[in-house]
Amino acid sequence: MFLAVIFWGAEFVHPLRSGIAAAAHGEQITAPPAGTPLGTLIDHWIGYVPGIGVLLSSLLVFVNSFFVTRVVIRNVIFLERTYMPAIIYLLVCSGYYNSYMSFRPLLVALLVLTAVEIIFKSYNCKTLATGSYLTVGFIIGTAGAIYVPALLLAGLIPVGLVLFRLFDIREWIAAFGGWAMPLFFSAYGVWITGGDFTDVISEYRQALTTPLTLPPASLFSSFEWTFIGCIAVLFVLSIVTFLGRRRSYKLKPFKVYIFFIWMLAIAALILAFVPCRSLYQLPILAVPLAVIIPTYFNSRKPNFVSNFLYVLMMGCAVVIHLLPFFL
Repeated sequence: MFLAVIFWGAEFVHPLRSGIAAAAHGEQITAPPAGTPLGTLIDHWIGYVPGIGVLLSSLLVFVNSFFVTRVVIRNVIFLERTYMPAIIYLLVCSGYYNSYMSFRPLLVALLVLTAVEIIFKSYNCKTLATGSYLTVGFIIGTAGAIYVPALLLAGLIPVGLVLFRLFDIREWIAAFGGWAMPLFFSAYGVWITGGDFTDVISEYRQALTTPLTLPPASLFSSFEWTFIGCIAVLFVLSIVTFLGRRRSYKLKPFKVYIFFIWMLAIAALILAFVPCRSLYQLPILAVPLAVIIPTYFNSRKPNFVSNFLYVLMMGCAVVIHLLPFFL
């Protein structure tokens, strides 16, 4: 709760600016790409009452941190029980950059976590899982209808099917059919209100290809670079730790971990190369990082290096969010 107050407090001090980095540098808010009528409607509502956006976004950060921890515990990803994923999610999601306009990406992260749980539950299911994967596809498709870059998270579906199911073409058809349904419903909604049925496809394409640049690296403070460096170092150490202990994992936890590495790869590629990339995507990137990074901390007894990295990451996040109060 203390961290949540610090991370979101600056939004009340600078309610018309786009998160901590923008508050520090005086940039005006630029909403993440809408791409669909549903995304536009949510943006108008959140933008009309910024205080509601702050409240709902901070609530979703807490809910998502709970859900990602539940996924870790239920699937026994670590050899030790841990609640650190909740802390890592909060730090990655809001510790570096946040905004009341992050509501849609945070909602997408919650939807993705819901779909991921269904995928993991399908493992070793003796019956056909067409219904489950129809739901998975529909949830991920809905995420894309809310926040356009999430359309590319469809890449999670085939990997989930390969890792957790035996090959059955009916499950693949159900999954991708479910993914396409929100697009069809969006187009149908536009059509019955007098628009062109294909307008939604054009809006999707335009939103994905409209360039949105990340803040210039020259504007990053030393605290921001240090925070990013801590995340990068901890990620590498966690992957090394995972590879060193891979023989200790049972088959399902091992597959779950591989799935989250794939999710991180997709989220990172979106953030790096998709024209509509923006820091609003951090709540989505935070999901796999919240699963992967605790591997390092939970694989050994606390030592100077692990304690130093943890305190440094936490301290930089707090300082970054306190700076706008003095600007």
